[in-house]
Amino acid sequence: MRRKKPKRLLSAVLIFAILAVGAYVFATAINGDGGPILVESASSRPRTEDASSAASASFPHFTREVHISEIADTQYLKLVNRDRAVANPVSHTHLTTVWPDMPARTSYVKLHETAFLAMRELFAAAQNANIGSLFIASGYRSQEEQSNLYTNAVDKAYVMPPGHSEHQLGLAADILSGDDTSGMRGSEEARWLAANAPAFGLILRYPEDKQEITGVAYEPWHFRYVGRIHAHYMEQHNFVLEEYIEYLRTQGGFQREFAGRSYYVLYQRPENGIILVPEQLDFRVSSTNTGGYVVTAWR
Repeated sequence: MRRKKPKRLLSAVLIFAILAVGAYVFATAINGDGGPILVESASSRPRTEDASSAASASFPHFTREVHISEIADTQYLKLVNRDRAVANPVSHTHLTTVWPDMPARTSYVKLHETAFLAMRELFAAAQNANIGSLFIASGYRSQEEQSNLYTNAVDKAYVMPPGHSEHQLGLAADILSGDDTSGMRGSEEARWLAANAPAFGLILRYPEDKQEITGVAYEPWHFRYVGRIHAHYMEQHNFVLEEYIEYLRTQGGFQREFAGRSYYVLYQRPENGIILVPEQLDFRVSSTNTGGYVVTAWR
């Protein structure tokens, strides 16, 4: 009988080691370093159409069921491109005139009120940094305006078809420093805007090295509002909006400490029209135009 003790001891050690490794992996997935929450390793499961069910297990604050018809959709992360149409245009009650708070090509230029506030802060920062004579050349566009622009465009690589332009959301603006867009290429103003816009929740929507993904030629003047935590995360990971939405869709979400707050970002596909939102945290919800919704919560 004494000869069997080492075998029992070896078995016990092996079991303990397996449990310890499992506990470590679980704790890392939940508590991490503020990076993406991966409920399972990439090698243990293929990417699925919807990772929200797994990811929501790591978001204990998301406990209240809400029907999407009861949610105010911000559209801040709504993906609009050549393949995905605007569908639901912005309400005119959310639009505000840019001038005289900011320089604009005409006194009729408008933006979504949230994008307007972000742009105003960006312009104030540019002025404090002695950055050129920036002005907003174009903001919100109606279906008719976009249709006329597209029809008359000589080079359609820079213009989206009607119904497929972010300008129709009111969340995008063309920022120039000269009479036309050519003055922005390689300019100090363009470099400053690209580097500083994320701090105000804005992204350079069509970078030079992402044309195959966005389907739009390089536009150093076109900036889109997405929100500070999202702009920060996209900048950090070199994502354009198409890549970011796909990342959230496949990975489920992430939690991160940012600007003195704890953020929880969760992508969900509604089940019978229901998604989960936090019970006690502040949050906002955006459709993505990919069948899912992104819930952004913070405390």
